[in-house]
Amino acid sequence: MASKLFTAGQIGSLTLPNRLIRSATQDPFGHRDGTCDEKQVALYREIAESGVGAIITAYSYISPEARSTGIQVGFATPEQRASQKEVLEAVHAAGGRLILQLMHAGMNVFMPEKRVEGGKLLAPSGGMTAPNEMTTTEITAADMDKIAADFVDAAKAAKEMGFDGVQLHCAHGYLLSQFLDPNSNHREDEFGGSAENRFRFPGRCLAAIREAVGKDYPVLVKINTNCAGEADGQYAEDILYYCRQIEALGADAIELSGYNWLGQGKKKVPTFYLERSKAIRAAVGLPLILVGGVRTLEGIDEVLSAGIDFVSASRPFICQPDFIKHLEAGEESPCIGCTKCLGNIWSKEGRRCVKHEIPEGFPKE
Repeated sequence: MASKLFTAGQIGSLTLPNRLIRSATQDPFGHRDGTCDEKQVALYREIAESGVGAIITAYSYISPEARSTGIQVGFATPEQRASQKEVLEAVHAAGGRLILQLMHAGMNVFMPEKRVEGGKLLAPSGGMTAPNEMTTTEITAADMDKIAADFVDAAKAAKEMGFDGVQLHCAHGYLLSQFLDPNSNHREDEFGGSAENRFRFPGRCLAAIREAVGKDYPVLVKINTNCAGEADGQYAEDILYYCRQIEALGADAIELSGYNWLGQGKKKVPTFYLERSKAIRAAVGLPLILVGGVRTLEGIDEVLSAGIDFVSASRPFICQPDFIKHLEAGEESPCIGCTKCLGNIWSKEGRRCVKHEIPEGFPKE
């Protein structure tokens, strides 16, 4: 029997020719000013030409203080938006669909030189030690106003430029995820404590985006299905509440991930978050996308058979930009989940994946 993977699917007003989505990933092809490199344009064109259902861009910061890493692309300045427009035009010319992922790093700023003005590192709670060893400053009501407005401005610009949708990044330890996670949200006001309170600010951003772009423009949300430590027991219930609220606020789809994706591939864990996603499937009716551990057609069929509408993948597309064609041919991905594609192999050897050849002239003397 033919795989459901190769059947069309719907996310709001957007029709996808199949059920495979290239999930957002950090691309090394960015300049220090947050604009895209021509190699990124070429890469996205190649992925689109392969016939993948849709591409979600690398995470794009909404303001200078929202930036995470030095090579991260932005969507905050006219120059950054113009360079992303080049990517969009290349994808559309190849017959593809491109969804822009929008994010704010919060405390997850790894490059000290990218600190916010005045040395403040904004986070849901103050006094915490961030990954870059700075101490966090608690976000104020005025900060929330600005951040929500920045999300809205970026989403409106994406729609006007012709992106096929936007995705609000509420996962992987970035700002909105920090609000949702009890490990990073220790507030005692209306934005902390209960799941309802922790969702309040991410929900505000989502509602504002939906109002700004209208009901017919695709809006997606990416969220963690789990969290670290003892809090994860309660989080299993909290995520059901979050997803119900996301549906109620008019999102068109939810991409389900987790905080602990790094290293799972090395352990050969299949479809990392399927079991918790099944519970979410029973709780909401909107389309769900599962990311993590998607390597084989057998695994993809298991996900789709569980009622999850789409699968998404990142590292297999780094290994093979035409990953979907290999699935069509009945081949497994050679990706081994080593995660060296996160940056170190690129800077040292000029290649994105250990399965790729080292370009002539690398490593540099």
